Amino acid sequence: MVHKKNFLLLALVFWIVFITTLSLVSLNGLPKISPKNGDKYVHFIFYFILTLLLILNFVDKVGVKRSLVISFVIAVFYGIIIEILQGVLTENRKPEFADALVNSFGSLVATIVVFLNRERLNFIK
Repeated sequence: MVHKKNFLLLALVFWIVFITTLSLVSLNGLPKISPKNGDKYVHFIFYFILTLLLILNFVDKVGVKRSLVISFVIAVFYGIIIEILQGVLTENRKPEFADALVNSFGSLVATIVVFLNRERLNFIK
């Protein structure tokens, strides 16, 4: 039986690998996301989930308020680093300020949602 904390850590590691891989591999040949600026929705969702997973992994160790701050800062810096790496490590991807902004917004919304529902975080323990 997998303990909740181990599952949350495994989910976080998987999600970081997933985001990193999709961000740094060539996506040529794959269909474009249909709606205008549809990739921005993907960025928002990816970083919303990343921030939730970070918070859930930290909350038991450092408390709710500190986990919110630490998780938000990590997610924002990670998003910025990934955007920079797209320009440095890839030939067909380029860093976009708008992507970093949407990543940060997804993290901010996740942080606010958890803050507003912080009493419900007891299920982690």
